[in-house]
Amino acid sequence: MTDMLNKLTWEGNSKMMYKTILKHVPKILQGGIERLVENWVSNNNVKVVTEDIVFKVVKEVAPKQAKEKLIPELNKMRS
Repeated sequence: MTDMLNKLTWEGNSKMMYKTILKHVPKILQGGIERLVENWVSNNNVKVVTEDIVFKVVKEVAPKQAKEKLIPELNKMRS
């Protein structure tokens, strides 16, 4: 995880959800995903990452096929 993302406050299972998302991405693409998330967090002035924010990011930026796989798995992780 990048320094910028480590400095955020993660509530509930949001950090575990984020790590699960990265596990579903090929290693070669993980850096790009982290930059995409960093940009989203920065553009939306996020300081505290909640489970709802994780879902919002997935719904806004993930390709349809990835959403179909991730959303059910992330739903199981909700606290």
